[in-house]
Amino acid sequence: MNRQGYPLRSVVLLLALLLGLAGGSAAAVPAAAAGTDGLMPAAGGALVHTTQKEWPEAGRELERFEAEWKAVHAPASPQADQVNAALTAAKAALSRPEADPGAAYKAVSALTKAADAFVKAAETASGSAKGGGPAAAKELLPVLQRMQEAAGNGQAEQARAEFRRFDAQWAKAEPAIRADSVPVYGRLETLLTMARISLQAEPFRAEAAASAIGELRQTVEGYSAGTLAEAAPEAAADGRTVDDALLLLEKAQQAIGSGQPAAAAERMQAFIRLWPSVEGAVLTRAPDVYTAIENRMAEASGDLLSSPPKTEAASRVIEAMRADLEPYRGSVRYTAWDAALILLREGLEALLVLAALLAFLQRSGHSGRQRWVWGGAAAGLVLSAGLAGILTYAVASAAAGGARETMEGVTGLVSVVMMITVGAWLHGKAQVQTWNRYIQNQVGAALAGGSLWSLFAVACLSILREGAETAIFYVGMAPSIDPMQMLTGIAGALAALVVLGWIVVKASVRLPVRPFFLTASLLIYYLVIKFLGQSLHALQVAGPLPATPSAGLPFWEWLGVYPTWETTVPQLAVLAFLAFSFIRTEKKKAAVGGKEAPSRV
Repeated sequence: MNRQGYPLRSVVLLLALLLGLAGGSAAAVPAAAAGTDGLMPAAGGALVHTTQKEWPEAGRELERFEAEWKAVHAPASPQADQVNAALTAAKAALSRPEADPGAAYKAVSALTKAADAFVKAAETASGSAKGGGPAAAKELLPVLQRMQEAAGNGQAEQARAEFRRFDAQWAKAEPAIRADSVPVYGRLETLLTMARISLQAEPFRAEAAASAIGELRQTVEGYSAGTLAEAAPEAAADGRTVDDALLLLEKAQQAIGSGQPAAAAERMQAFIRLWPSVEGAVLTRAPDVYTAIENRMAEASGDLLSSPPKTEAASRVIEAMRADLEPYRGSVRYTAWDAALILLREGLEALLVLAALLAFLQRSGHSGRQRWVWGGAAAGLVLSAGLAGILTYAVASAAAGGARETMEGVTGLVSVVMMITVGAWLHGKAQVQTWNRYIQNQVGAALAGGSLWSLFAVACLSILREGAETAIFYVGMAPSIDPMQMLTGIAGALAALVVLGWIVVKASVRLPVRPFFLTASLLIYYLVIKFLGQSLHALQVAGPLPATPSAGLPFWEWLGVYPTWETTVPQLAVLAFLAFSFIRTEKKKAAVGGKEAPSRV
């Protein structure tokens, strides 16, 4: 039986399984379709009316969307099929919305997302997608002007209709603006929500609405013309999270319960100002929840600012928001198991190197020089601890300006590169002859030179390399793990290493080289996939990396898999590279080595 074929077949099966995650979703992009401009305003209008439970108006907007959709004459594609299916579901849900308002909202929200995906794909295929945040913002000005004029003239329905058109255009311009400037995006999001609240207030307050829209328009004009002074991202600078948003909602509920609607409205205004700095953590995980929060925070504020305040309705909406955001409480994404795996893997490699050095000296008749190996190992540990402190301080200082998520992403990507290199090194040493040659070359050169300090340096550098890698991995992991989880993982790994160290060094038990290195390689590759996904996700939350969610992609946070193309495609590419490297190395070993005796050192 060919045992060397087992790893090869396992990798091929694993690659086929994970490539299947994107099956069907990576189909061809539809060809450019003419006349898509009317789709998003109609879909956005239907969504706004559905949120307000204005069923007749939502039905009319849906009819308008259907007419616009038929006029597109979209060619067959996965995106077009999703729009057709979502349109059918939305029509069915709005035929009897009172029976299940939640289902109606979800159906119309799904239609809006499907239409947006179709429009973006069509624009990309035709090369007509607009580029740059300022250019995208400039296209918003005409509808903002019409909205402000209608509000100033007291034409409430006209102003609201223009806002629906603006909201649909904003959905298309939003990614480009956020990618260009997170502070400007946050300011526009806040002003947009304030304008929405002023338009929804009952009775309609023309002066307040025109003022809110005017401020939004002025900011868009300044940004598109390049004359807007960019404010510092205050919310991001102090490390705000979804937990802080939930605390504001809780305080708003308490104020409503105490009969203080004005105080509750202030809490909701604070939530609206905070939301742009934490929305990325929700958008990349659950686009549906993100859309619901965007609409509900305006609805709750509008209810509280109405005359008289609609406190019961506001309380129901706020409670729904709390339920939506609760699953995203906290930013912990790594566990004690992940922390233990890093130290255990790096510690085992260091232990194996140390044991091999000592054994080689014993077999070559230089057992008296083993103390130099122990001294070098101790020095390597001390230097590793110092390096860890320096890295921690450097990363903390760099992230002090509100770039914690960015630094997490960058350090995580550095860790991924190192892990891929280490994994390739481990797999390359997974035969006893290769490993013995490596140790002989390292120690032989030191002994040939006659310098005991050379032997000390070999041991020190061997341990320092493992310590440096461990420090970098933990620095990349630290922002996304609970401190107790990290300490628990480190403590468990240290205990296991102490036991294994005694067994290997003192009891002279030999480790099987090939199983050890292959297992260590698999652990490294698991961490590569997880670190890559978590790091890219952190960059999405911070803003530098855009997020394109897809309902066809899985959400496995334990593996760092998020339902966005920007995270999934690189993970699949790295997985394919790892599988290719694994297969190539196995074939090379089979061609050179033939059968070997059990691999032990």
